[in-house]
Amino acid sequence: MMKPKHPKIWKCTDESTVADCKVFKVVKKHFKHPDGKSGDFYINMSPDWVQVAALLKTDKTDEPQVVIVNQFRFGVQKTSWEFPGGVSEKGETPVETAKRELLEETGYAGTRAKLLASYTPNPAIQNNRAHFVVIENCSKKSQVSWDENEEIEMKIVPVSSLDSLIKSGKIHHGIAIDSVYFLQKYLEKKQKKHNMPRAKK
Repeated sequence: MMKPKHPKIWKCTDESTVADCKVFKVVKKHFKHPDGKSGDFYINMSPDWVQVAALLKTDKTDEPQVVIVNQFRFGVQKTSWEFPGGVSEKGETPVETAKRELLEETGYAGTRAKLLASYTPNPAIQNNRAHFVVIENCSKKSQVSWDENEEIEMKIVPVSSLDSLIKSGKIHHGIAIDSVYFLQKYLEKKQKKHNMPRAKK
């Protein structure tokens, strides 16, 4: 049996923009393999994406509540329940993007913002990263400020209901489903820490 080899790193030797589609670019890149073979590959060049879980300010004994939004998605031609979010502007950190998008889409703001995860949503054909941020102690602070083509329905739901929303197909956005997982793990860890017995003085 042959020992499996580690994949070699292809080198990009040339690139050109095929299409500028406002929210992303399609770029043709010519890659060369160390053994000499080469080829053209098409990459979706996009800015980073951010989704944010806005946990409402509630009594510590209450079940965690989170803000979700529903809007029309042109790719699938139907509405999609998701966490608030959007694309990062140049120079923004994921946390800064999360705070801005949350306020613009819902009018909510909070404290204790934390980046929970960063990952590549589709490394086969995209260059960008997706980030998931949690912001705690959220409450309504201002009116919404939607973009020209945005029309957003907002709902406050228990975190425990998110699994059923996924199973029913109401939450079908892949990144939103990833974000539910990260949020659940974060809250589980936080609950375990809260329940740990305190060391005796």
